[in-house]
Amino acid sequence: MKKTLILVKLGGSLITDKNKAFTAKNDLILRLAKEIKSSLKNSKADLIIGHGSGSFGHIVAAKYQTQKGIINKDSILGFPLVADAARKINVIVMDSLLKVGLKVVSFSPFSFIYTKNEKEESSLIKPIKKALEIGLIPIIYGDVIMDQTKGFCIYSGEKILNHLAESLKDNYSTIKIIYCGQTNGVYDEKGKTIDKITPKSYGSIKKVLKGSAGVDVTGGMIHKVEEAIELVNRLNVESLIINAKRKNFLKYAILGKAVESTHIAR
Repeated sequence: MKKTLILVKLGGSLITDKNKAFTAKNDLILRLAKEIKSSLKNSKADLIIGHGSGSFGHIVAAKYQTQKGIINKDSILGFPLVADAARKINVIVMDSLLKVGLKVVSFSPFSFIYTKNEKEESSLIKPIKKALEIGLIPIIYGDVIMDQTKGFCIYSGEKILNHLAESLKDNYSTIKIIYCGQTNGVYDEKGKTIDKITPKSYGSIKKVLKGSAGVDVTGGMIHKVEEAIELVNRLNVESLIINAKRKNFLKYAILGKAVESTHIAR
């Protein structure tokens, strides 16, 4: 029988202070690692964890406009600086996950995804599939990757999870994505959580969405919801947007228990 795959995205604004360069929320990251470990005691699902770069990658990328590719003489310098910044927050996240005993292994998107005009041209995910098969938890993160047209581009954690959901859809009976941020889901114009967003309702909801509160070169909440809507349309993959600052919300979401959130589905 095919299993369930759960993709967890730890938002950059959640795990870092996006207004202070290179500032990770170490205590919060460790608590989330413990929640993930606890949830797996009662879940038979396979798990992939992704995370954003927050004040590590985004602030450096904004300085060099790395998301635009090669645009001036400083662009080439920006590429390795952004890549190094993304790696640094990945090391911090990995340290916490390993500390609680999770069998995690990090995959840099730079090493397995190649794009053309920011659209996937080719990828190599066999190592990720093998990692899942033998009981490992792949960790991916927003990264700067090579692009045939622009030279390079930034590929967000959301885009990478979408790519993995597409690539792994035949291996699982169900795929679910949990987006972890610091809001109780998507808010309406009155500041109340929108319980559910569908492809049909998104058009009327889009006008009330706002981008990230900090520096974010990948589009904040709007980008997150648009990627989730695309997944529903193409693969019928459902998503939850939760407030992972609230204790045990991530644990309960992995276990399929109800938590205040925005559910994105048909």
